[in-house]
This record gives sequence, structure tokens and C-alpha cells, in this order.
Amino acid sequence: MGGSGSRQGSLAGSSRCSCLAFRLFLGPGSLDAHVYVLIDRSATFYLQASRGFKQSFAPAADVAVSYIDGDPRELNATIETLRQDPPRLVVVFGTQAAMAAKSRLRDVPILYCLALNPAKNDLKGPNAGGGRLEVDLSQQFADLERLLPQVKRIGVIYSEPVSGNLVRRARARLRPGVQLISRDARDPRQAAQFIEEIMGQVDAFCLLWDPVIANVSNFRLLVELSLKNKVALIAPAPPFVEAGALMSVAADYEKAGQRASEMARLVLEGGRAGDFRAEPPPARLITINASVARQLGILIPASLPADVLSPGGASVQAPGSPER
Repeated sequence: MGGSGSRQGSLAGSSRCSCLAFRLFLGPGSLDAHVYVLIDRSATFYLQASRGFKQSFAPAADVAVSYIDGDPRELNATIETLRQDPPRLVVVFGTQAAMAAKSRLRDVPILYCLALNPAKNDLKGPNAGGGRLEVDLSQQFADLERLLPQVKRIGVIYSEPVSGNLVRRARARLRPGVQLISRDARDPRQAAQFIEEIMGQVDAFCLLWDPVIANVSNFRLLVELSLKNKVALIAPAPPFVEAGALMSVAADYEKAGQRASEMARLVLEGGRAGDFRAEPPPARLITINASVARQLGILIPASLPADVLSPGGASVQAPGSPER
């Protein structure tokens, strides 16, 4: 209990860090189970996931919760505080924060929730594990086919270092008769050229969490050409649908947080964080833009479990990408 108090006191001295601590007394021996939860609130889905975690996490423990806003200095100060006074377990909502915790808290179990591309970002090892942000492309394609059974050609633009493995796995799992038209772009400018090239050749286009394509200018171009060429644009998160994509297949963020709470309980009971190797989201949510569907002449089947939005014609703004 003294360790938890010293962490809170140290963090309270930082002008940039918002820290909230709470205790859960659920039985004898609760004071020796210190858990530190680090939440990046620069992305709303991390906040949604953290709510699921806090609603479900019930082992007897002292828990400290710290919110950061994407400032590297703030993050480094928080990690240094934890390095000086290590907790029994750190649970992280945020990719950059998870990378920093894993690299500097080598003897502390780290669980991440909704981390982007954990393998590429070296979020692995006996003391690091958790759940990834991305829904498998093959699952996204399967859900797309429930909306568009006639889809034959799906486009994707990516950078090999970031998304090459994801694209190869998806290609290997395509059903017969479906073709993946892909382009490896070295930067956003080349990605824009590829968008112009392939949007007239495909029935659907899948937007990845990849910096060469998931940026404001390229998203606007995708929305424009998807409507012009009657191409279904599938995106990785609901805010893209609100901004003009047809459909998203995304993690159920609160259920991802609930799964992180289960992992935390198991680690506190003696399990290893590394046993949870970049688990896929435990559940997914489909979101569809009804206005875009009408413009593309697509009928949304009643049997498709989806959240159907009816945006009011707002200007297209690309949602912010999660940090990598």
C-alpha cells in the first residue's frame, strides 16, 4: 500500500498527468496486489475499452489509474515513476504507451489492450501480452460479403513494413472467385497515385490502419472516388463511417476492455502476461452509413447485425489514426 501511495504522490507533482487512484477491497490479502492502469485518452476507443476494464475488473487489489494525452514527456515521466516503484502489473490502453512500458519496465508484467500491430511494435515476450486493435482482414472481407455477396475484386493499399504480413494472410484466406488487388506504397503521395489507379478496377476497397493510406488527404480522396466509381469503402473504425466510408468492421472496444480485465486477473493469480499473444478482439461491431449505401445502390439486409448510421451530410473529415 505504501508503494501505491508513493506512485500517486509522485504523479501528482506532474503538471501534465491526470492521475486517479481507487481501491478495491474484496477480501484478505488485497493490499499486496498493486495494479497500474495507463490510459491514452487521445483516442476515444481507448477510453471506451478502459470503461469495460474498470466495470469488469474485480480482483482484490490496489489500483492506480493514470490518463495521458499523447505527450511523450508526460509518458516518459509516468514510466520513470513506475520504474522507481514497480507495481505487480501494468495494464496499458495505447500503443505508444505499451511500447514504452515494455521497453523500460522489463521485470514488470505488461498487458496491453487494443494495441496496433503488436508484432511489428515488439509487444511480445514472457512479460508482455494482450489484445490487438485490428480485426483480421479475412473477417472484414467475410462481413463485407454479407453486405455485398457479389463482390469479386477488393483493393488494398499498404506499406510493407507495417501491413505486409496482414495482407499476405488475408490473400491466403480469400474464398474462391475473390481477387485482392494490392499495392505496396512507400509514402502517402505514392498511395494517392495508387488510389487513382485502382479505384476504377475494384468493387470494394479496404482501408487499413496504415500511415500511408489512413491520413486526411488520402481518406478524402477515397471517399470521393468510392462515390464516383460506386466502390464500397470499408474502414477500420466507426468514425470513418461517420465521415463518408460505407462500412466499418471494428473491435467491440468495451468487450476488449473486459477481456483485458480477465487477463489481469489471471496474471495476478500467477499466470504469465506473455501467454496472451496479441489476441484478436473478442467481439466486433459492424457499422454502416445508410446515406452512402443509398448513393451506392446497396440494400442493407435485415439479417446483418449492424449499427446503421444516418449522417446529416457533414463535410468529410478523416478521423485521427491511432499512434503507432
